[in-house]
Amino acid sequence: MVPALVATAIAAGASSSAADPPTPIECQVRSELAAAKGDGLKAIAWAVSLVTLDPHSSYALSRVASLYENFGDDSAALDWGQRALAVDSLNSEAAMLVGRVSCLVGDPARAAAALTPPLRRSGAAPELYALRALAHELDRNYGAALADLKRTGSLLPDFEWIATGILGMALEDGRLGEAYSAFQLAMELRPDDTRTLALGISLAQRLGNPALERTLLRALRASEVR
Repeated sequence: MVPALVATAIAAGASSSAADPPTPIECQVRSELAAAKGDGLKAIAWAVSLVTLDPHSSYALSRVASLYENFGDDSAALDWGQRALAVDSLNSEAAMLVGRVSCLVGDPARAAAALTPPLRRSGAAPELYALRALAHELDRNYGAALADLKRTGSLLPDFEWIATGILGMALEDGRLGEAYSAFQLAMELRPDDTRTLALGISLAQRLGNPALERTLLRALRASEVR
């Protein structure tokens, strides 16, 4: 159901006479122009008008979802994003949106589920893998998180922070094997990161590995001097 504020905006700015109804391209262009001007109400209203003209368009539905997200209404963004995925589960833009918002609202399992269908396609964007890795991390599925992280290809160094996050959470949970795997990956990507080194020292202590602890202490001191 269209929220009251959007209905008001449609009546005020996006209505057309019955004799000359807007075309889909007009709705899209007017929505983009309004968004560029920072007028969220009109941008959303015209995007909703496009959905009215083409209710089975996953693109049109995800456009509304994206606008709601951009203008700060995560609840509405999630609703429209899920509607877009109901029409086309392979819509990677909608999947990313549902994944982002679901992680923010504390539902990482829904995020992972939304991201899985587009990842079955060959040539899936590495950002999809990174976001699902984050969702798996938040859901404490550390093995799956690391597996997805390693599928990000050339962008892997940009997501070192996810590996460090997995290390911290796995260490907190006492899952030392997974923590060590995350530590190894994080160190490969950024061996001078002070947070990774500090967590590595805690891990070495928990593992009873004094040699590793000493090595990491030296690296941490050197990193702090720089």
